[in-house]
Amino acid sequence: MDEKTIAVIGAGNGGFNLVAHLGAAGHTMRLHDIDDAKLTALRAAGGIDTSDVGTGFAKLEHVTTDLATVIQGAEVIVVCTGGHRQAAAARAMTPLLADGQTILLVQGNTGGSLAFRRALDQAGCRARIDLAEMENYPYSAKTLGPAKIQPVVTKRWLQIASFPGNRIDTVFATLGPLFPTAIKAPTVIHTGFTNANAMLHVANCVLNATRIEHAETYKFYSHGVTEGVARIYRAINAERVAVAAALGATVPTLEDWFERVYKVREATLIETFQKLTFNADGPYGGTPAPKSFDANYVAEDVPVGLMPIAAIGKAAGVPMSATQTLIDMAKLMTGNDYEATGRTLEMMGLAGKNVAGIRHIVEHGFG
Repeated sequence: MDEKTIAVIGAGNGGFNLVAHLGAAGHTMRLHDIDDAKLTALRAAGGIDTSDVGTGFAKLEHVTTDLATVIQGAEVIVVCTGGHRQAAAARAMTPLLADGQTILLVQGNTGGSLAFRRALDQAGCRARIDLAEMENYPYSAKTLGPAKIQPVVTKRWLQIASFPGNRIDTVFATLGPLFPTAIKAPTVIHTGFTNANAMLHVANCVLNATRIEHAETYKFYSHGVTEGVARIYRAINAERVAVAAALGATVPTLEDWFERVYKVREATLIETFQKLTFNADGPYGGTPAPKSFDANYVAEDVPVGLMPIAAIGKAAGVPMSATQTLIDMAKLMTGNDYEATGRTLEMMGLAGKNVAGIRHIVEHGFG
């Protein structure tokens, strides 16, 4: 195995699981977060107990709030901050980057690499780095303690895309061995429009607003998805797939995605969610219901998921009525217009571009 030094930026569940799996595979791991409280137990333990993953223990070389310490000398930098914080992360790391480093956004949400590259450029980045994104987190695990996990599922199908797309062979030579179930995606349209979180989270939250605002405990998917919610899922997913097709990309339907990733495909979406929740290896069994609309299921998936999907769709001439209605409902219910974090065409470097212009940028970059 070609061991790498990997910096993970963001110590939430996604970053925690990435450190655990990649560290247990033998890579040198570093972890950064701006909140030192998230790091204390990991620093004391020296790593993460990974149960039956790899070596059984993921050592951490550095666990720190000092960004320079984790970035300098790292071959791969994995950004797990949440999409609505990626631009800030780009600005913070700009003066620390060096030629030859590879940055991977996990996940890119929609338009992540475009917005991240723009933020780097605007901050004056001169380092010759490669930039890539993955459309979803690769692992599902139960957190058994502040420094211990129990793996549940490694996703069977993942896409990695580079930005620009013509760098994919170089990028995948670095990242592919880290994620054996991943495949090359031609462009970030393929990853950005395979955005299951935006498709699943927001509608569920809006339609279960009373439960959330009363801080009820419920199974997010098995209890939260009724036929009405499933109907909205089908409507917004049809628009998502249509936009990707208009831009020359084939992306999976929601049903196809469940089958590729989890090998689960039941007669209805409701039955699919039941199986994904209650099977012994069901990745959604421990999915928590949010306690407020400040949770990432809305605060992230509206501004960096649904909003760029709708904006790019309109630029491509695809009707986006269902997606726009859901965005408007979320804005009304939260009292937040997401102006500060929403990915606009301008933020993604796509303002004024038609289909041909968008395709050229994702394939060849902004140059």
